[in-house]
Amino acid sequence: LLMIGYLTYSGEDLATAAAWAAALIAINGFQLFRLYRESSGRADKRPAEDEDPMLRLALSGLNYTQISRLIKAAEVKECVSGDVLTRQKKPVNSLYFLYAGRVNVEVDGKTVAALDNGAFIGEIAYLTGKPATATVVVDKPSRVLTFSRARLNKVIEEDPQISGIIYELLGRDLARKMGQVNSQRTASDLQTARI
Repeated sequence: LLMIGYLTYSGEDLATAAAWAAALIAINGFQLFRLYRESSGRADKRPAEDEDPMLRLALSGLNYTQISRLIKAAEVKECVSGDVLTRQKKPVNSLYFLYAGRVNVEVDGKTVAALDNGAFIGEIAYLTGKPATATVVVDKPSRVLTFSRARLNKVIEEDPQISGIIYELLGRDLARKMGQVNSQRTASDLQTARI
């Protein structure tokens, strides 16, 4: 705008400069609108999970904008005790993130683990495309972020960098869970050996 004013008073060719200035104003206006729309989208009914340190830690490697996109793609689900998130040997069409609460993991009717805040659920089925390896039942009232495969794929298509980080995060979470189960088994085996 200052350039247009300068050229008007200096007597220079105004048409070319005005065209370039108008193009730059339009581009910047579009970017401002996009930023405004993204920030105002956070003011809907969703909690500010993308600002929560626990969620930021669980999604480490993603920047603020990427986390916001994932949160917008998620459905926030309030669960009560007894709700079933996955059933063993049944297809899983969503990836779950346990934002708050506790769930039990059952294999062949036996509880093999309990998961607390910050755990992903259904990651094996999500990664392999095969049925669930366990039944996951809500133990106490919980808040779960549900990512449908279709919505998560759309976010990944828009930002392919998210895909690699999601696979890394799921792998890390799976390794942590396996370590916990192995520790529990070792402790159980030692207890049995002492008896």
